[in-house]
Amino acid sequence: MELKFAQSILLGFGLKESIVTIKKVESGLINSTFVLNSSNNSYILQAINTNIFPNYKKGLENILTVGNWLKRKNYPYSFPLPIKGRYLKVENEVWRLMPYVKNSISYNRVSSLNQVKSAASCLGEFYHHLSDFNTESLSITLPNFHNGNWIIKKFEEALLNAEQERLLLTKSLINEIEKELSILKKWDEVCNSLPKRVVHYDTKINNFLFDKTTDEVLALIDLDTIMPGCVLSDIGDMIRTYSNPVGEESKEIIKVVCNMEIINTIIQEFTKKVALGKKEIENLFFGGMAITFMQSVRFLTDYLNGDSYYKTSYKDQNLVRAKNQWALYKSLKN
Repeated sequence: MELKFAQSILLGFGLKESIVTIKKVESGLINSTFVLNSSNNSYILQAINTNIFPNYKKGLENILTVGNWLKRKNYPYSFPLPIKGRYLKVENEVWRLMPYVKNSISYNRVSSLNQVKSAASCLGEFYHHLSDFNTESLSITLPNFHNGNWIIKKFEEALLNAEQERLLLTKSLINEIEKELSILKKWDEVCNSLPKRVVHYDTKINNFLFDKTTDEVLALIDLDTIMPGCVLSDIGDMIRTYSNPVGEESKEIIKVVCNMEIINTIIQEFTKKVALGKKEIENLFFGGMAITFMQSVRFLTDYLNGDSYYKTSYKDQNLVRAKNQWALYKSLKN
């Protein structure tokens, strides 16, 4: 990104500071993110992927509604909201500017049990402070996001339309996944029977910012997916991304074995902070299994569709991701 362009974006938000440095953030599968530094302040600048988030205006409303509620409720963590409460459209791109959380760091993989405890507590507080929030006031910005039957349908469509070469490369994985698709039907049945809550929908480790000094969570970020849903989506995604010792990007599939100590810690610390129903608690581990399987199917579907959803940096990356998640699912199942 050119300095002149970044400066014009800052000015568009009514800020007249001079940008000194720009750094691209390489993590993240959807949006493009940059850190802007002026002589006095730092900001996060993001280009929103409007192909993935076509309802970004409603998404912004959700973010502001939930963020303002948490502020009134004295949520004990930072919840960075877009500056000026708006987005800026420049030509065909939509940009948002957010405050940079000072002294913070993000991780792509868990490196200590303390990180797990701190993140699970943060999410538990999020659910606790939103327990009396009216979920009907939020928009469904990503229809069918964790809808098991919809994901099966999209997978089956991909099988019909995929290039022959990609079908051949994935034949054995496709066969294995097809035998387990019923878990997504069970997912729908279970989730539809649970209370509707405010769900973050993307609780992987790098969406929690940690204090560089204490390694305690400072903030919950990446809020585009906030919608009504069931608690299993968030705990499932935590289990999926925290319990994998090598991370979802690893090509070392043989090393993908779930860490049960981490899973038990997530469930224990989360349930200390929020009152859940009996059926919710009974299905938290199932949530981890189902979301992991779901993500394997989603990565494989995107691979068969020619990598149109998730950003990739090398050939067959989505296939590697799909195999990685399939291995984690098998480990969770056993």
